[in-house]
Amino acid sequence: MQEAPDAPPKKGAPWSRTAAIGCFMVPLGFFSGGMIAVFVSKIVAYVTRAPACDGVPTCNWLEYMLVGAALGAVTLPWLVMWALRTPKRSDQ
Repeated sequence: MQEAPDAPPKKGAPWSRTAAIGCFMVPLGFFSGGMIAVFVSKIVAYVTRAPACDGVPTCNWLEYMLVGAALGAVTLPWLVMWALRTPKRSDQ
C-alpha cells in the first residue's frame, strides 16, 4: 500500500519504550563485551606466546574484560536505541 507523497514520515519507537529497552541492554552489553574481550585476550596471548597462568584464560584477562565490558555496556544500548529511534522506511 502506497502512502500519499505529502504524508509525514513514520517515526520510530516512543522514548519511554526506547529507554526501557536500552536499560535492559546495559547488563547484556556488559557481559557480552566482557566475554568477547576475554576471547580477544586469549587470541593475543596465543599470538604473542605469552606465558600461561593456571586456572584462568590468560594472565591479564581482567584488564581485557573490564575494557570490553565498559565498551559493551555503552555501545550495545546505544546501537539498539539508535535502531529503534530510526524512522521506518516506506516500501516503494
